[in-house]
Amino acid sequence: MPLTRKRRAPADEVDEEGGTTISSTQHRSRPSNADQDADYGEESHTAASGSFEQLSKSLVRYALACEYARIPIKRQDINHKILRTHARSFKDIFNTAQYQLQDTFGMQMEELPNREKVTVKQRRGRYVFSTPRCISNFCITAAAISETQTKGSNQWVLKNILPDRYRIPEIIAPPRIPTSEVESAYVGLYTMIISLIALSGGTLPEAKLERFLKRVNADQSTPVDKTDKLLARMTKEGYIVKVKDQSSSTAEELIDYMVGPRGKVEVGDEGVAGLVRAVYGKGTVPDLEKRIERSLGISERRVLSTQTQPTVVNGDGAPANRAPGRPRRQQNEAESEEE
Repeated sequence: MPLTRKRRAPADEVDEEGGTTISSTQHRSRPSNADQDADYGEESHTAASGSFEQLSKSLVRYALACEYARIPIKRQDINHKILRTHARSFKDIFNTAQYQLQDTFGMQMEELPNREKVTVKQRRGRYVFSTPRCISNFCITAAAISETQTKGSNQWVLKNILPDRYRIPEIIAPPRIPTSEVESAYVGLYTMIISLIALSGGTLPEAKLERFLKRVNADQSTPVDKTDKLLARMTKEGYIVKVKDQSSSTAEELIDYMVGPRGKVEVGDEGVAGLVRAVYGKGTVPDLEKRIERSLGISERRVLSTQTQPTVVNGDGAPANRAPGRPRRQQNEAESEEE
């Protein structure tokens, strides 16, 4: 009959301080339920805050990588590549990453405007608004309807927010890949082309752009690449938009260039005005600032924005957003009695 070896009981441990023996298999006194809840809450809060900070830092690194490659920062890619199961916390993580970018790098994520997917014919009549339409008991202009239905693009690019005194080549130098000279030339070329389009009313025909480039000896090749490849790269990266339209009278295809979403954010009116001031010089042209505003259509846009405000009308024909007070009829009667 085989011998069965009994398992030896564990040796007791001697507490050096109290002199009592404590078995190693015995569990030490457990904390109360309140202590357990406090410890668990503290650990979960620490883990959650650590994960939150890590996700914010990952978003900052992703934004910097996208900007280096001139790729838009898309919300869909952020949810898929960074947040994943934490997509519901997008707003909080985005705001934290935005603060880190502003505080550490002097940049912020600026949302891109929606791309204008219109033909040349539609763009020629885009400032012609139809008469107001009545919807239920409200009346609103068609331009206001289209404005209220506009949604964000959910795409961002990094924009420099440093003060003007820090925007010098010694602090903000062009990237060194492939070389600083090539990147400097590329920045200067797309700034010039965006300025030409903006100063031409927002639309520049292809033939006119070729004439402008020929004057600076850039109609065939540039320090960056060939002209056609350069324009294709600017279109791909969102600096300009190439719009094709088939003419109804002839079979000729009309090609116009517009300022793209990245061009509007990265260069914008300020960049165009800065280029004009650098070319003409300060104090050499009288009323230069007024001419810049007139060429860019800034004053017209201000007037247009005030004219296209939605005018809401009640069923009785009175403005719904009128300041509270006496009815108009009673007010007119009171004024006539006073006279």
